[in-house]
Amino acid sequence: MQRGKLDVTRKEDSSIVTQADIWVQNYLTEKISGRFSNFQFISEEETHRITDFSGDKISVIIDPIDGTAMFSMHLPIWCISVGIFRGYTPLYGFVFSPGSDLLFYNDDESSYLNGKRLISDPDIEIEKETNIFYSSEIKDVTITGFPGKVRNLGSTALHACLTADNARNRLLAFIGKSYLWDWAGAIPVLLKAGVSLKYLNGRDLDFKAIIENKFELEDYAVAYNSGDFEIIKNIFHR
Repeated sequence: MQRGKLDVTRKEDSSIVTQADIWVQNYLTEKISGRFSNFQFISEEETHRITDFSGDKISVIIDPIDGTAMFSMHLPIWCISVGIFRGYTPLYGFVFSPGSDLLFYNDDESSYLNGKRLISDPDIEIEKETNIFYSSEIKDVTITGFPGKVRNLGSTALHACLTADNARNRLLAFIGKSYLWDWAGAIPVLLKAGVSLKYLNGRDLDFKAIIENKFELEDYAVAYNSGDFEIIKNIFHR
């Protein structure tokens, strides 16, 4: 689809959607519901499916193309993101980047990248080749006192999962906001890989509050590799 002619349309909020977004969403919903008929589905493209998050209800939170703008520009930095929640608790995540040949996922014990166990390095050195990723909606936060490189690659879930692979990519942190479906596939992978996740003000993410806020995160969230959040917090300034 990406190599061919893309039909790009706009949603009510002016964001981009393509036929691939709808196709992937329908494909995943059909295949997963065919095996697990009692699961409920929440997607960026169909928030009207929202039902009940209480108790042990299993929810599948889908972002069919995370990084649609990049996809529509025929660039490879986008992914398919699926997060599995029990009630308000993230359980499993699957983030697949076809263009980069990367599949992140987790089980009950560990996270994996292309089948190999993934463990983040909390002692990453902060120097000129260290990276920070940020999402495009960062408007009122500046990054100061950081000697390394600051990059936006275009996909929240992929950005976030890459923090777990920091032994190879020298990634210190990713900061973004957006909606839960942008993060849902990455969050379980991060947590099982040892990556820390907090709001910029130091609070832990409250998934019940996020869902009740129409799935929008309450503040900027930071996925980071450091034992001391103050080191991270001091880099970002409103």
